[in-house]
Amino acid sequence: MEVLVCSTESGDKGQVPVASELDDPKKRQQFLQRNMRGGVEDSIFQEEIEASRPASDTPAAPASEERTKESLAMVIDPDARSRIRWQRRKVIQSVRRNGQLTREEKIKMTERELLHKSEFFPTSVKKLVMLARQIAGKPVEEAIQQMKWSKKKFAAEVKYHLEEARDMAVVQRGMGLGKINGDILDKPRKVRTKEGQWIEIVDPTRLYVAQSWVGRGPWRGKELDYKGRGRMGVIQHPSTSFTVILKEEKTRIREHEEQEAKKAQKGPWVHLPDRKVHGQRPYYSW
Repeated sequence: MEVLVCSTESGDKGQVPVASELDDPKKRQQFLQRNMRGGVEDSIFQEEIEASRPASDTPAAPASEERTKESLAMVIDPDARSRIRWQRRKVIQSVRRNGQLTREEKIKMTERELLHKSEFFPTSVKKLVMLARQIAGKPVEEAIQQMKWSKKKFAAEVKYHLEEARDMAVVQRGMGLGKINGDILDKPRKVRTKEGQWIEIVDPTRLYVAQSWVGRGPWRGKELDYKGRGRMGVIQHPSTSFTVILKEEKTRIREHEEQEAKKAQKGPWVHLPDRKVHGQRPYYSW
């Protein structure tokens, strides 16, 4: 690269020309910093200066901050004192119980269940609740047959979600595998359901619909309802979800045994026990 520099007649004859300084990248950088009063980034020689720098002179790239426990403490553990107090309280509770399990914990260890919720259907609670009541307490296969032959519009959707819940219970929780594992009763067991019906149970792992209910969802939209005399109303289109809980027949057997034990513990019913009778009224209370 050649640079033409005009020199004066007398004073510039003995000076070193500027072109020789600009040939050396280091001197070029010093010259720009001294005369241009700015950073090297503002010059047109930035690429050449960066290329001529040795690897040791370039500043090391700042190491990316490691996501350690300290750097993420505000997100993972925002209130450490409350967490420590909660852990201490739980340890105290476990020590007081001396390792004893509650009734609910024992039931969860021996019995399995599955809760499955559907998306919101474009229908009302009043229409879908009739299907939820129709399948409550029935075995899953019988509930599916009920929805298969039902004339209701959303019976097909309920049938699909019942089949999906059954498959998830088998795959995820290992429910309903009594025939495959050989877990079948020698004699059929007669139990009484909550509805008062007597049923026979051969496979204690058979799935049944323990609970089924519906829930109101957000409104899907509005529509004007034109009436007479220039009046109008608003029609809101509802949405409803369907939720089902599947359990095994082991649960119904346990509930039946508990009910029978409770009746036996009561003893015979006495019409007039030996106690004082007071507060009698000479007239009827109705």
